[in-house]
Amino acid sequence: MLKKPWLILLLVCVALLGCQQDETKSGQPKENTGTSKTQKTTEEKETYSLIGEEIEKEPAGHLFEKYIGKKEFADQEEYEKAEEEAVAEYLEEIKNKDTKDWDAKQWATSIITSLRTDVGNVIQPVRDMEVKYHELKLPDGRLVQDVSEEELNEQPDEVNIAVLIDASGSMKAEVPGGIKMALAKSSIEQFSESLPENVNISLSVFGHKGTGSDQDKKLSCESIETVYPLKAYDQKAFSAALDQFDASGWTPLASAIQKAEKELKETSSEEAKTFIYVVSDGIETCDGDPVQAAKAAKHSLTDLQMNIIGFDVDDEADRQLKEVANAGGGKYTSVNNKQELDEEVTKSWKESMGKTGWRYWFSQNSHSTNVSSVRMASELRGLQGDYLTSLNREHDRMKTALNELSDEDIMDLDTKLAISDAIDERTKTVKEYADSVRQEKHREIFDTADSIKEKMDHVTKDLDL
Repeated sequence: MLKKPWLILLLVCVALLGCQQDETKSGQPKENTGTSKTQKTTEEKETYSLIGEEIEKEPAGHLFEKYIGKKEFADQEEYEKAEEEAVAEYLEEIKNKDTKDWDAKQWATSIITSLRTDVGNVIQPVRDMEVKYHELKLPDGRLVQDVSEEELNEQPDEVNIAVLIDASGSMKAEVPGGIKMALAKSSIEQFSESLPENVNISLSVFGHKGTGSDQDKKLSCESIETVYPLKAYDQKAFSAALDQFDASGWTPLASAIQKAEKELKETSSEEAKTFIYVVSDGIETCDGDPVQAAKAAKHSLTDLQMNIIGFDVDDEADRQLKEVANAGGGKYTSVNNKQELDEEVTKSWKESMGKTGWRYWFSQNSHSTNVSSVRMASELRGLQGDYLTSLNREHDRMKTALNELSDEDIMDLDTKLAISDAIDERTKTVKEYADSVRQEKHREIFDTADSIKEKMDHVTKDLDL
């Protein structure tokens, strides 16, 4: 009888032992282990660096993100309110932690990782700043800095020029240096003599028949003649062509442009660079629309530039001829005497072609390089001001938190001094790193400017300006 109660008691003990082992495998102790591991992992992630490249990649502190963020560059009053809130919450968080055994490293980690700015966010705009000399564009729209010197010196394989000379009666008038028609012929001949071997030229005259009377208008307006067909320059034949006409009648400028367009279209390849050069002393008088004719020519020919010289013109002619040149993608110049005409024809016309195409333009626009450099340097100084503001405010924010911890006797003086040194070192490191990024961008600005200037100097070195 006594053995049975003892057996029952033994079985109960075994059962209780088994339950305890099950609890050990799947109960609360397992949960506690997991929490400890998670806490350790979180603490391991809360680190900071004193190396510039690594600091740039670190995330912003959680209290910075919560209270400051975009207010980082706000006015002082708004920023100080956000800073006060961030520091206050930091102190509340600390008071809820057991920090009595923390060393200086742990304190520095806590302050920095809670309140630090997003350094990468204030340095990246410096890296991203575009160094582009947008003001310095070639006439075809390309930036000078994007074009190689070889491209600028390249000559097209084929250059075709149509020269149109106004032979209306007003070209008989005299200006300083001589008769307008004689001066125009002389300048055009000098220009033609200096053309490169790859350039073909044609010479057309308009309004050279009849007189300026109404009864001769139809004859004169239909008088558009190519006296030297498109080909390489031949001195004897070209001079003979210039001798075939003199100033006489009306001014069919629109029809002359249309005829030149047709002839260039028929004789030029798709790759050819084409020019129409016009010397005229008045407006269209044959009821045509020279502006529309120039637009049509520009649309029809792949690469056309129409340059016009207004020779001793009145205001109305000056306005119309300028519109015609603009419509033809070219340049208009008004001249009043032999010297101005010679300079425009023999120099500016030539400078609009082939290898020398950009030279005169460069000489007039090179100052834009300095203007752009100054503008970008000023923009860079603004970005420098942003990151200095960010760093100074971060430094003050962390020091404020540190001082309040000390004032409330949460840490001792030695610890405070060690942490203060760490904050100072961080600020110095980031400033030096950010300055190095800024200096690299500054060098890029002025190295690019020097490269452009050198390129322009090489291209313009033979230009007599």
